[in-house]
Amino acid sequence: MDDPAVQDPAVQDPAADHDAAEPPQVVVGTDGTATASRAVAWAATEARVRGLPLRIVHAGPYASGDQAAGRRRAAAILARAFTVARRREPAVEAHTLLSDQAPVAALVHASRHAELLVVGLLGGHPGDLLVGSIAPALTARAHSPVTVVRSDHDLSGRRRPVVVGVEDVAADAAALAVAFADAARHATPLVAVHAHHRPPGSPGAMAEELAHWRARWPGVPVEVREVHGGADEQLLHACRGARLLVLGSSGRGLAARAVLGSTSRTLVRLAPCPVTVVRRDLDLAAGGSPARGAGALRS
Repeated sequence: MDDPAVQDPAVQDPAADHDAAEPPQVVVGTDGTATASRAVAWAATEARVRGLPLRIVHAGPYASGDQAAGRRRAAAILARAFTVARRREPAVEAHTLLSDQAPVAALVHASRHAELLVVGLLGGHPGDLLVGSIAPALTARAHSPVTVVRSDHDLSGRRRPVVVGVEDVAADAAALAVAFADAARHATPLVAVHAHHRPPGSPGAMAEELAHWRARWPGVPVEVREVHGGADEQLLHACRGARLLVLGSSGRGLAARAVLGSTSRTLVRLAPCPVTVVRRDLDLAAGGSPARGAGALRS
């Protein structure tokens, strides 16, 4: 039987410009690999929990002499990804999109209407291209938070906590909004981790500084950990057994890429759970989603 993702024009729409009246959605990139399929499955569940449609994007700037074969391959990749999403979450409205742009450009373009952009990453490969190139570019340019799902992540757990790294409560407002909203959606606890180099025993103020966040999300159990040491080591320890790790990053441009090249890059590569990177300059609504109008949360 032909796959519905290829036959249904509402699902397969390679050429359309989706700028007009697009609803909020979860966007996931696929390249046909098993790792990408895991990212698609994770994104499908996230779309269900958020009550949003799922957009599956494949970027295929194939060589001009092989366009027909490239299109057939791309259609097959999208059909398989559509099937993965449908089997994982039958009730989720899923659509596929084939783009002629390069992968980063295609995903950044698609993220304009995304509440979340999801990509896959092979586990156990420190020099993987996605960590070295695509992930920094996406987190620096995407219009939404970016979640990286590695091939070796355990995606089965429920009621596992969300861990958020907090350097500065005010500066990390966007990451905190995403983390609290995710914990509320999935009915899980939240662990806020602040790594510091103060003398042991020095009092910290993060618990007090998070008071207004607790008041905003009264249904989310919160544990505050102010720990002495480097952020990489402490966050890796804290996210063992976590459902998700949320990190803030600096803004757009070279500075953001440098940040992902240090702490965030290490955590994306080594964390045992999916990692969501949230740029500090993202304009988020109070629910942790990109603002589409008035009422945005600003740090």
